Amino acid sequence: MREDGGRQLFKFVRKDGFLESLDEIPEPHAFKAQVSLGLGGEHHDYSLTFEEHQHTHDELEAGDLEFQDAHERAHANDIKRRFANRNVTTGQIIIFGLTGGLIPCPASITVLLLCLQLKKFTLGAALVLCFSIGLALTMVTSGALAALSVKHVSKRWSGFGAFARKAPYFSSALILLVGLYVGYEGLHALKLLGA
Repeated sequence: MREDGGRQLFKFVRKDGFLESLDEIPEPHAFKAQVSLGLGGEHHDYSLTFEEHQHTHDELEAGDLEFQDAHERAHANDIKRRFANRNVTTGQIIIFGLTGGLIPCPASITVLLLCLQLKKFTLGAALVLCFSIGLALTMVTSGALAALSVKHVSKRWSGFGAFARKAPYFSSALILLVGLYVGYEGLHALKLLGA
């Protein structure tokens, strides 16, 4: 798909480790391509953009240099298609924040219920308000720091993308180990109480 709206269709043949067009792709080599691959009943579409200028590794984002399997790429392309040519407005961000905040926090409900039991409604409302403001500031600050640190780490460590993709497996294993330990300690305490 060219910038002027022109479209061309090319067929590819499988070579040793790559695909090659049967026809020569004419200049300029600046276009968007939709690559459709089908094998064994599965079909995947990939969106690619080709530009004429040379890319250096410094210009690429961290994820661009990392391998993505077909499943990851299919999800990424689906997200790109859904949100292509859409600008997020400030109002949409505010509505997203408000709807995300509609789910009550158990800690703030506990504080509010304790204050209601003491017949201190104003104190409870003030505490929940302060709690919410502090939580919002903490989340925004930690999110901004995390985004900046990921940006700096990915520039200095080329393997960070692969590590980040494996991090959920490590964290789930850690949570599983903590759960097993807490369960073991609980059973051990129950045995001591029964003795």
